[in-house]
Amino acid sequence: MIDFNELFKRNDVGSIIGELKQRVLDIPLWSTLLSEYEPMLHEIVNDHVGRQDRTLDDGIVEKAARLPVGLEKLLTRRISEFTMAIPVKRVYTYDQADEELKTIVRAIEKIYTCAHIDAVNMHRAKCYYASCQMFTLWYTQKKPNKLYGFDSQYKLKCKTFSPMNGVDIYPYFDEYDDLLALSFEYKRKVTDTEHTFFETYTADHHYKWDLSSDDEKSGWNLVDDNEISIDKIPAVFWYRHKPCWEGLKPIRENIEYTISRNSDVVAYNSAPVLKIAGAIVGMERKGESKRVYRVSEDGDVSYVSWQQAIEALKYHVDTLVKLFFMQSQMPDISFENMKSLGNIGYDSRKTLLMDAHLKIGEETGAWIEGFEREANVIKAFLSKMNTKWAARMDEITVEHIITPFIQEDENTQIDKWLKANGNKPLVSQKESIQRAGLSDDPDKTFNEIQGEEEVEATRTAASMPNLFSEE
Repeated sequence: MIDFNELFKRNDVGSIIGELKQRVLDIPLWSTLLSEYEPMLHEIVNDHVGRQDRTLDDGIVEKAARLPVGLEKLLTRRISEFTMAIPVKRVYTYDQADEELKTIVRAIEKIYTCAHIDAVNMHRAKCYYASCQMFTLWYTQKKPNKLYGFDSQYKLKCKTFSPMNGVDIYPYFDEYDDLLALSFEYKRKVTDTEHTFFETYTADHHYKWDLSSDDEKSGWNLVDDNEISIDKIPAVFWYRHKPCWEGLKPIRENIEYTISRNSDVVAYNSAPVLKIAGAIVGMERKGESKRVYRVSEDGDVSYVSWQQAIEALKYHVDTLVKLFFMQSQMPDISFENMKSLGNIGYDSRKTLLMDAHLKIGEETGAWIEGFEREANVIKAFLSKMNTKWAARMDEITVEHIITPFIQEDENTQIDKWLKANGNKPLVSQKESIQRAGLSDDPDKTFNEIQGEEEVEATRTAASMPNLFSEE
């Protein structure tokens, strides 16, 4: 195993970076995946062999139809939405009677909220399922605030990097698959000069090198060498070996070529063709309101109708689309399919989406592992931001729960919990007013309702006869 202390003492920065780029995981290059992910980069768009243009006699080029279909991009969005559309739930385990631990939990949750973690998760899912690797870097920004329940000099933020953003990632694992270093390379323009930056994070150091395109002979220059105070890499790395559409490219290509060929046939045969049998007697005047063709005996004038075997084509394309989504274990929830379902119940929806939920359950393990590490990184930062909490961080554990997307049926959920609660109210009257969101001032509305009920009770009592009166 490499000794990082010795590695970073080398004078040749090129050899340092070369070593950090070793042990690359078996992950497909984004340049290859991009040609499948982006519809306009599909093979059919620039295929002039299988889809040849036609040159007419007058020199006009009649271009062949080349219709890309972005099924890979659609599948990436759909599986990301099924994974993260319902926000990841965090369950904290700690001594509920300890007020200090409650304060720490609120601070951790506030960090997630201020980092817009739900939006970050959706972005991370798209990067993970499409580019097969990404990482989220957590860092502090000097900015006095009280966001986390105490006076802090720093704000904790995060940023996600992936090959989709032009970043090449180089993780360095040991033989036990523990991450020892996380490096990444990217290009930026600085005052009209392109610079290549290479950054490396280890458990105790952050290094950053710069290579200018104007002065490549001078080589790499070290621009940052900072210590990391939390004693761990302040980043969470996710990777997979195949994109979410693995093995589905031939199906998509078959769909593209089928509808493109049919598009040419439709375009060629859509113009009306006039059939004339025999000879035309006399000339028709252009623009006549009553147009009459006079033909010789046994002559005929009619339009030729085009008979296309549309059902066979429709069956073929529909079958390919079904195969694509069936093998991806994702449902085809397009508008055309959903409008025919009608108003089905909650249990029926769960049954319909069972395959998709099983797929998300299969993906959950990698996500949960990363989320747990991320929680530890946040707790490590929080220990430095408020040192009096440092000794108590290990008393808090965070469990992350991923819920695959399903349309919730609120009435079904309420009925379920009412039965569990013995048909007693689940929320107070005041809380129901707050959750309804119809009142600008829930407290005032609650007091007014209470006052109206008291007046009504007094009026009812006054109108009732006194059964104990002697009269």
